[in-house]
This record gives sequence, structure tokens and C-alpha cells, in this order.
Amino acid sequence: MPAERLLDDNVLLEELRGGSSEAVEALFERFHGKIFGLAMSILKNESDAEEAAQDVFLTVFQKAHTFKGNSALYSWIYRICVNACLMRLRGKRRQETVSIEEFMPIFSEDGMHTGPVEDWSKEVERKMLDKELGQVIRKFTDDLSEKYRVVFVLSDVEGLSNEETAQILGLTVPAVKSRLHRARLYLREQLTRYLREGKTE
Repeated sequence: MPAERLLDDNVLLEELRGGSSEAVEALFERFHGKIFGLAMSILKNESDAEEAAQDVFLTVFQKAHTFKGNSALYSWIYRICVNACLMRLRGKRRQETVSIEEFMPIFSEDGMHTGPVEDWSKEVERKMLDKELGQVIRKFTDDLSEKYRVVFVLSDVEGLSNEETAQILGLTVPAVKSRLHRARLYLREQLTRYLREGKTE
């Protein structure tokens, strides 16, 4: 993050700790869109995501004095959001998500692919402006189990580094890389099937 933004965050945090209503409004305006979007990606339900976002900001306001500054402010807020969403998911009966194992490439004992890997990049490029394809990609992302979906959203949707994602989720960087790689492989295979067969089931 730029130093200027970091300074702004520090000033904002100090004002929050001082009970400034302007700081509360500024924090909400700065982060609500991102937090709501992240919550939607995890919870897949608008009302649940809005409730989770409200919980996140309430927690931030209440615990601003506990933030030690060991990470960026946005990283701390993202971590609160992910935890709030996962707690909400675990507090209700989860709908079935697909197992990505059946979509993983099959390797031989010497580490070689046993099946061809299709080049769908040109087809994706051709259809990139197609709203239907965007909806299909979101559906496949939603089908991922939470441990893969959260890593994928933080890394490929929010654009965070592996280190930042690891810090937010309390994982090691290798674990993040592994989950992200597997999520991408799953999405690639599903997109290949969709572009070949034109259906998502």
C-alpha cells in the first residue's frame, strides 16, 4: 500500500479510537464496497452478506483500540470479514459444494498428464465480453468449497498477494499457493467443459 494511504489509515484509526463519528463514516465509505463484495463471494446471499458486513464494521469500531498495526488496516478488516463469514457459514447447515478432486488433472507415476490439456484461452478471450460467461464463472467459483473459494477470492478477485492472503487466513504461504492452484485447475477444467459442451451441469 502507498505510504500516503497508510498514513491516512493510521490517522483514521486514531480518530476511530477517539470516538469520531466522521471517522466512522469515512471508514464505512472506504471499505463497505470491498467488505460487502468479499462477504457476498463467501456467503453467496445478499442479506447474509449485508448482515456480515454490518457485523464487521461493528467489530472494527469496538476493537479499533486492539489493532496493533502489525499489518495493514485493510488486511485486519479483511481478516475480521473472513472470520465473520466463516462463523456464519458454520452456524447454519451448509449446502453441498462440489468436490474438486474429480476435476483435477490426472498424472501418471512419472508426473506427466495422462490426458490432454485443452487450450481454451482463445475461446475465453472471444467470449470475455459475454455476460453469460461471466455468470458461468461466478457459478463455478460459488461451487468451490469455502477453503478454496476464500483463497481464490482474496487472491484472484481482490488481488492480494499470497503473503497477504496467508496472513488474513492464518495459513502458510505454501498452503495458500496449493489451494489457489487447485481452485484455478478446477475452474479451468469447468470452463473447458462449458466452452466445449455449452452447459454447466
